[in-house]
Amino acid sequence: MFQDKYVFSQLTAFLNRTQFNNYVRKYASENKPGTGIGLSIVKGIVEAHNGKINVDSKINEGSPFSITLPLVQKDAITDKDYENNDIPEDIIPEQFEITDTSEHPVMLIVDDNEDMINFLSENFKSNYTILTASDGIEALERLNEQEVSLIITDWMMPNMNGIELCKSIRSKQSLSHIPIILLTAKTDNKSKVEGMNCGADAYIEKPFSLQYLEACIKNLLEMRLQLRAKFSKMPMVPIHTIAANSSDEQFLSKLNNIIEENFANQDMSVEFLAEKLCISRSGLFAKIKGLADVTPNEMIQIVRLKKAASLLLEGKYRINEVSYMVGFNNASYFSKCFQKQFGMKPGEFINSQSNNKH
Repeated sequence: MFQDKYVFSQLTAFLNRTQFNNYVRKYASENKPGTGIGLSIVKGIVEAHNGKINVDSKINEGSPFSITLPLVQKDAITDKDYENNDIPEDIIPEQFEITDTSEHPVMLIVDDNEDMINFLSENFKSNYTILTASDGIEALERLNEQEVSLIITDWMMPNMNGIELCKSIRSKQSLSHIPIILLTAKTDNKSKVEGMNCGADAYIEKPFSLQYLEACIKNLLEMRLQLRAKFSKMPMVPIHTIAANSSDEQFLSKLNNIIEENFANQDMSVEFLAEKLCISRSGLFAKIKGLADVTPNEMIQIVRLKKAASLLLEGKYRINEVSYMVGFNNASYFSKCFQKQFGMKPGEFINSQSNNKH
């Protein structure tokens, strides 16, 4: 997790503070289980200070560890250096404040380790509005209170662990589209398979590189943006391509069928769709926005135009006939909407597809 010697030195200074002693007394009294990454962190700290760590393990007798550190550190960082340099962003602050910026997407961080929550929150607060939860049950409460764009969750937590949380989210129609990144100290193949089968979009092992986590988030969100753009701008790309899982694919298929079956229905509206899909109006808005980054009314329009593109390619109908078949009362307005959505007029679309065949 920590990348260089300067960071390790800062961490060592943190461990020497009175605050750490209080931390140890608190968790020792609670008999709180570890996360499985302590030895790896210790090894990194020791090696960063040009030291060595050894183990002498004997069956049924235990495993004593010994650490050897040089008395004089080469290029050591002094207290004066701390005063003259800014603290790196990777270091956990003594007092943590969350920046609440409504313009930012919302990230939910779920972990029973307060220091890990502070560490991740401090790093991502400039680009996200941060919500936190200490276990899966509390996370579900947060999800019911506010729309969330991304979830980062630990695996091992009390009450409801990360695997159970992932499965619960994927089973709920209103939440199943949210990207989930699972953090864990479990590195065996069986655990990796279980982690991916629960519905997580990414599985990251502890100790992890912060830069790697950031890259995973960036790639995950950019991939979804590309799929949304392709769906919106290309006439023949089907709606299921923006689904990230089977639950979302079923939802989108049902949504598409309801819209197509009601092209001629003057009562088709957001309320009509919400009722047919057994979801609240606000829930439908959040769901479609999360999946396609469009409003329900915009989705209705896209489905109409995609169906029109499919009918045009059949070659059985004139453009004005197709416009009425998909619910437009004016052929000229239909052509304008088609061009605005797909970047070409209906006639140009037909010609482009004919040229592609030849």
